[in-house]
Amino acid sequence: MICTQLAEKVLSSEKDCLMYIPHVAKNDPAEVVLFEKYKDEQAFKAHEESAYFQEAAKKFANLLEGKIQVKFLKEV
Repeated sequence: MICTQLAEKVLSSEKDCLMYIPHVAKNDPAEVVLFEKYKDEQAFKAHEESAYFQEAAKKFANLLEGKIQVKFLKEV
């Protein structure tokens, strides 16, 4: 699975990525959620600019029905 391979690469390559966990919805295996946590916004930007992320994003684009949705959350 693209998500699992990407998670392994991210966690082994990005010291400022604190968490990267792929999930699949129980009631819809076509729905994938990547739960990610970074040290700061700069770490997230570095992630997006990495060659392996860009490669994975191209693969995702061929599989998605809609656009990738990114939500930034505040920990409470």
